[in-house]
Amino acid sequence: MSPETPPPAQPENEPSRPGGQAPFGPEAAASAERSLSTLRDPDDGLRILHGIEEAGASFAAYLLLPDTNLAATDILEGFYNSYADAWETFAEFRHDVLEGLGWLQALEKVMSEQGIPDDHLTWNHAAVDQNILNTYDVVHLDGWWHVFNK
Repeated sequence: MSPETPPPAQPENEPSRPGGQAPFGPEAAASAERSLSTLRDPDDGLRILHGIEEAGASFAAYLLLPDTNLAATDILEGFYNSYADAWETFAEFRHDVLEGLGWLQALEKVMSEQGIPDDHLTWNHAAVDQNILNTYDVVHLDGWWHVFNK
């Protein structure tokens, strides 16, 4: 870690931070360092460091999105406007999306009403995942899936 990158708020070997935030690992540090190395204005760098301090690995993931303007004066606002959450597995994220849409409950109801055995219907994860990726920007960083609204 370079002197420009703030130390993580907790040791890197801990599974997660209080509040469910993803850990700040080596990939997050590399994202921060790479972003800082491209900036010429110290104020831009300070905004990046403030975002890392405030939001940790999630902000480091935001820095990796192709449409993130690292020199934007409102970069933190852009982060908070687009950030959804972070999940340890993509399957957990997919489950939360399907649950949020009401599809899991609807399928369970139809299966129960029609007497369809549990092993007779399965999700087409590839199709569901494609729909998810068309809706959200997703960054896999240090083993966590960081999700942003497009």
